[in-house]
Formats: sequence, structure tokens, C-alpha cells
Amino acid sequence: MANDSIQRNTRWVQTFDRILEMVNLDVDRPVSVLQIEDGREVVVVQPNAFTISRIYATGRPDGMRPHGVDSYYDYFFAKLREYEEQHDTREGFELASEEWDILFEESFHRYTRYLLFAGIKRWQDVQRDTAANIAVTNLARECAPSEIAWQSYQYKGYMLMMHSIANAELSLQENDAETALQHIDTGIQQIGEFCGECLREEHGEAENITRERYLSNLIEFRSDLDTETTETTETEEVEGDEEDILAELERLLNEDDT
Repeated sequence: MANDSIQRNTRWVQTFDRILEMVNLDVDRPVSVLQIEDGREVVVVQPNAFTISRIYATGRPDGMRPHGVDSYYDYFFAKLREYEEQHDTREGFELASEEWDILFEESFHRYTRYLLFAGIKRWQDVQRDTAANIAVTNLARECAPSEIAWQSYQYKGYMLMMHSIANAELSLQENDAETALQHIDTGIQQIGEFCGECLREEHGEAENITRERYLSNLIEFRSDLDTETTETTETEEVEGDEEDILAELERLLNEDDT
């Protein structure tokens, strides 16, 4: 029996080694995105020589399908929509404390995923995941007891910052700096409103962290973006002046030829 166990362990280790060789990750290429038969993408990450993880790009990051749907987020929000259809309001909608724990834990794993996606500039995925986490924490704020809701709601400033940056980066990919600035301005306003909530409800520590880190980061992002936009405009103006000078020179040369 011991011999069988050793043989089985050997096959497992050899299989893992072959998988690592196939994925071919290293220090210069620590992330690989693989598509599987059901159409989903799986991100394989090797942050160091001894650790490897896989994260599903959609649904739950671990790829599980609770109750036959993509995530607990989808499952519980379907229950919310059903409740709203029956009662024409969210008022009175309840989840058990264990169910809130499930939603918050899933949100944490989604947070881990969108940090990874921000690092590899998959901004549409960051936008989707931050929007989902904001929806979860807003639902908790609206429907859960305050002590339960605050477990998640205290991090809303960070969620808003990342969501705003994702929106801005998507606009920048379309060379639309003006809309990117609008997204950042919206985020600054939303975070400011959140800080006001924290102060009114005597959550001074959360307000301080949000203002000094997340609000400050967005303001800095906006300043850098505004500077880049101004420099681009000035460059375009200079290039335009050069074109005018060349056109005028060409006209003068043509006059000399005649």
C-alpha cells in the first residue's frame, strides 16, 4: 500500500511538472491567459518559482458555479430581482448573516482578481469586477444590519477609485482624454460623498484612509492626465504651426518659380 501511494504521488508530481513546462511561465512572463472548451478564459499566474495559481476571468475567480450559476453574486441578485418584481421595492429584502459572509468572501476574491487584471491592463474586466463589488456593498448598506454592512462598506472608497481608473483607462484606449477626465471627476465626487457619510456616522478612521489614499490617488491621476492632455494639445498646436510655416514656404517658393 505504501508503495502504491508513492507511485501515485510520483505520477501527481510528474503531471504538475509537465503542466508547468507547458504553461512556460518565468520571471519575465509570470502571467498566461488560456481559453478552455466552455469558452471561459483562465489566467495562470506564477508570482515566484514555487507558487502557481489559476483564476477564472469571469464568474467566480475559482471557477465554481454555485446553484448552477456563475457566482453567488448572480444567485443572490437574481433573488433580489425576484423580490423586487413581487414587491415593487427592495425594502424588506433580507439575507442571513451567513449569506452576507458568502457574498463578502466572494467580493474579496473578485478584488484579488481585479488587482491582477489592473496589473496586466485588462481594464474592462476591472470595470466589471469593481462594479459588481460596489453593487454588493451598496446592497449590504441598504438591506443588511449596519454592523454587517460596514464589514464591506468601509472599503467602498477603494472600489470607487479603481472603478473610476478603469473607466478612464478604457476611454484613454479610445484616445478620448476628455471623457477620461470626466470619469475621474465623477469618481472624485463619489469618494467625496462617501467621506461625508463616514464623518456623519463617526467612522473617522475610514474617512481619513479614504481621503489620504484613494481620493488623493484620483486627484493625482487627474493632475497627471490633465498635464498629458495639455502637453498633447500644445504639441498638436506646434505641429500645426509647423505645417502652416511649411505651407507658406511652399507657396513662396512656387511664386518664385513663376
